[in-house]
Amino acid sequence: MKVALASRNPSKVKAVEEALRILNINGTVEAVDPPPGIPPEPMGLEATVNGAVVRARHALSSIKDSTYGIGIEAGVLMLSAFNVNFDVTVAAVIDRKGLITLGLSPAFMIPPAFMRELMTGKELNDVVEKYYGVPNAGKGIGFIGLLSRGLIKRINLNTEAVYMALLPRMPWNKDLYELSD
Repeated sequence: MKVALASRNPSKVKAVEEALRILNINGTVEAVDPPPGIPPEPMGLEATVNGAVVRARHALSSIKDSTYGIGIEAGVLMLSAFNVNFDVTVAAVIDRKGLITLGLSPAFMIPPAFMRELMTGKELNDVVEKYYGVPNAGKGIGFIGLLSRGLIKRINLNTEAVYMALLPRMPWNKDLYELSD
């Protein structure tokens, strides 16, 4: 099976490969450039899900012989009632019938000072680089890797989001999710 991924980010490519391995899915990952026009820092769960779905559709249409298209998008989950904001990763998997399944990673709180900068239009990667002095952390251990001092890496969050999105498609779950072949 061939899986198309709308990202050339090494962390995302490795995450999809790892999710396939964990779920014992025999497949190869083919990376394509993401579609143009995706906002750099989606604000809100719906915007983040939409970004992942747009990426997944683009991936599927870019690789004609792929079984699935996968999009991975990190964004900000806002809980205004508690004045708390989280970084969360969403994975979307789409098949040739147009069926979309979604998965989310664990989410972690964004520090208030970082959030204030995001609200001015800055990208999280730029804010992280400014604070930690690590360029392109998103292509490596990620913000979570820096926050956790390497205990948790971005690839872990990406992998978890992808296998959560693939779980409904597993043969033992298809009836539960009312999915047909």
